Formats: sequence, C-alpha cells, structure tokens
Amino acid sequence: MKSMLEMLEATAVRVPDRIAFFDEHRQMTFIGLMERAKQIGSCLTHAAPPRAVIALLLDARSIENIPAMYGVLYAGCTYAPLDVAMPPARLQLMLETLRPALCLTDQKGEKALADCTLQLRTLSLTAAVDAEIDEERLHAVRMQVRPEDPMSILCTSGTTGTPKGSAQTHASYIRWTQATIRTYGFSEHEVFANQSPFFYANSILEVFPPIALGASVYLLPQGVLTFPKRMMELLNRHQITVFCMTPSSFTSVVRSGVLETACLPMLRWGIMSGESMPWQPLSQWMKSTPNANWWHFYGSTEMFSVAVGKVQGSYRADDRLPVGKPFEEVKLLFLNEGGTEAPPHEPGEMYVQSPWVAQGYWRDLSRTTEAWIDDPLGRGDGCFYRSGDIGYLREDGELMVLGRKDRQIKHMGYRMELEELEAALRRTPGWTEGCVLHDKRTDRIFCFYTGDTDENMIRSSLKALLPRYMLPDVYLHLESMPYTATMKLDRNALKEMMT
Repeated sequence: MKSMLEMLEATAVRVPDRIAFFDEHRQMTFIGLMERAKQIGSCLTHAAPPRAVIALLLDARSIENIPAMYGVLYAGCTYAPLDVAMPPARLQLMLETLRPALCLTDQKGEKALADCTLQLRTLSLTAAVDAEIDEERLHAVRMQVRPEDPMSILCTSGTTGTPKGSAQTHASYIRWTQATIRTYGFSEHEVFANQSPFFYANSILEVFPPIALGASVYLLPQGVLTFPKRMMELLNRHQITVFCMTPSSFTSVVRSGVLETACLPMLRWGIMSGESMPWQPLSQWMKSTPNANWWHFYGSTEMFSVAVGKVQGSYRADDRLPVGKPFEEVKLLFLNEGGTEAPPHEPGEMYVQSPWVAQGYWRDLSRTTEAWIDDPLGRGDGCFYRSGDIGYLREDGELMVLGRKDRQIKHMGYRMELEELEAALRRTPGWTEGCVLHDKRTDRIFCFYTGDTDENMIRSSLKALLPRYMLPDVYLHLESMPYTATMKLDRNALKEMMT
C-alpha cells in the first residue's frame, strides 16, 4: 500500500452508499467523500506541484475538512490543518513555519487570513469543489507519490509555546491505522463521535480507522461540551459506540452532574487521551456506560499512539493509572539522567521508536536533531524520538507515565515530581480541579484550584499526606481552569498569573 487513498477507495467500492461522516445538517457517503476529494484534488493539481504543503484554513467543525484533506492527498501534496480561531499573531507564526504553497480556505479561513501580513496564495474551497474530476491528471500525480512522502503536518506548541510542525508520512498513517484497528478491535459497525478539532492529532482516531473500516462518524456540534446534557442526548440519539476525549473533558461532564447510571447503554469504547485520567470521575463514567470498556492511550502529536490498554480493576482517588501495554511495533528505552539505561521497572526518560513516529519538525532542523536521536545507547539500533516524558514498564508490561521531565523540579534542595503533589490534591475534600506549577526564578510552588474548598482546607489535607518541602507556597482559587482549544489544561495561561 503506497498511500492512504487506497483505504478510502477500497471502502468506497465495498460500501459506496454507507454514511461516512454526518452532523446535524448534512451527511456524506463514502462514494460522495471520494468524489468530492477528487474534485478538490483535480483543482489543486493546477495550483500546486506534488509534495507541496497546502494549509487548510477551514471551520474546525466543518464536515468539509475530510474531503479537503483527501483532496490534498489526491493532488500528491501534504496537508497542514490550522486553527482559524487562534490569535492572528500566532497564526502568522505557524504560516511562516509552514511556508505553504497554497491556503485552502472557507469564509472563516479567509477572515482569519485578513489579519495576516504574509503574502499567501489562496484558493476557495467552494471553487475547488466545483471542479471537474480529471482522472488522467490525478493518475499522473498518483504515480509520483511514495509511502515515505509527508502526508500531513500537524502543528503543536509542545511545552515551549513555540509552534512546531510534526511531519507524518503516508507509511506512518497506514501502519498506525492498521495497528489501531487491531488493538482496539473496532469493526465496520461502529459509530464514532468526533469532538476533537481536525487540527488536533486526537482527531485522527475518528477519521482514518473509520474510513478504513467503512464505519460512520458523527461530528458533534461546536461547543457542545459547554452543554453536557445535550451532548449526552446526541450520543444516545446517534447510537455512538466509540467516544474519545481528553480526561479534562470527561471530568468536566462529571462536574456538570448529568451522568446517571447506565445513561449511555450503546457506548462500547470510552477512550481517554492526552493526560492522566483521575480515577474518581472515571469510575462515574464506568457506571454510566455498562457495556463499554474504558481505554487509556499514551502518545503525542509526534508519536501518535505508543501504548493502549483497557482500564481494569479499581483504584484509589490518588492512584496513577497505567496507560496500557506498548504496541507490538513500538520499542521503548528508559534512560536516567546520566544517559544510561534505567534498571527494569524503574523510571527514566522515554525514548520511542515505532513505524509511525514523525519524520521530524517541518523546516526546523535544530529542534529535530534535539528530539530525534540515533540509538542513545550506541548499539546501532536506529533512530528514537526523545519524548521528554518520564515513565517505566511495570512487571506486567503495563506502561506507567509519571509526567514531563520538565515537571521534575528541585525545591528547597529536594528533587520532586509536581504530579505527586497533584495526586495528593485530588484527595482533598471539596477539590474539583487544578494543577501546581513551579516558579524556578523564585523557587515557589503555585497551587491553582477550583471547587468548594479553601486554602486552609487544602493546606490541612496536604500536610497529612506530604512532607513539608512539597507543600505549595501560593494558593490561587479560580472560578474555572483555563483550557487550550484542544481541551488540555492551559499551563501557559496559568504561568502568566504567577507574579
């Protein structure tokens, strides 16, 4: 298999009239998706050469994102979906990094570009979908595509806040899609719910496995997480069987109070991604979904999925849950601070090798060479991605992720993990949500929290659980925690409060 187009085409032949993607306003069959993508691709072949980067500036919740992505692939190019709602200065920074040959836009994308000072070529998606399909031209381009060609560039800020474009190949997507279907056991009868915006790496779970299987995907309305009761109604109405969100999003639904016992009987896969899921809200979701297995997966934009596993058994509120066993195609190294291999079952920084690790950061040689390392143990075992995460494999083969290496701090002369402090916070009565951050300049630990509690209650609870040197120095109560567009806790926004 040379490209991801082959999976779409095989499904379009097998189940042409089955609904592929739908929302509250329209639906798209597999044959309709393929033909619309070919129209866009035919138009793009006249606008950009093969292997060019095409920036997608489209409404993040529009169903048109799917044929747009595949249209770029039919043109033999690389797509880069961007968030049109981001601040203009940041959008411009990403475009400067990408240097796209063309921007494919809708009305929201055109509006976002109006505040950009770069001189960029644009093409209206409306014009592209009106093009006639040119099979001969598409075939000629197809003959030039190789499995190792970049298929997508997904932008991520990482921990620095500076945009990076993670470049993934057709081969990466093919191998990841096949392994994901095998590991979860999805079938063509599933109905996936898509809540993640298409510029976010989590959304690939709700695009490529369903297309390969011939399964259907329902696009939840924009902002539906703000109305959890309606979201639950929609999940039931459309008989959703696969639902993936960040732990923060799942937790926010629990806080809303809409979950009831067995209220989502059709759900069979609940999938948590991006962060560690606290046990207490997860246990409430389990009661609400009697026919579902709940899965953690660990990964990142650069690595896609590294480990996947069902949550089994029960835990205490402050327990850290394992994230499953690594895929059989994945190889992990755990290195200590001295750069030597950590002893078995002991924590170390994780270095990851797999068929779907990204090629590197687009047009960023410096950060690529920092993160993609030839076998750090000098055994000639190929290239590894330096994840920056600390973890270890338990004796049963389950992966434990302890947090970011840059969240390991030295405070008052003691080395400690901020995640350990956060685990203790979760046991505080009345605490709802929060995190802790370290100001290295002043050596102060800031505790941000929400809920029906106060500083004295939190202090009292933490004193009973932690040594004195681990206690926060500053406590800040917030009405709500800030989140990024992908519903991860926005630690950069919190850092701005640390004055």
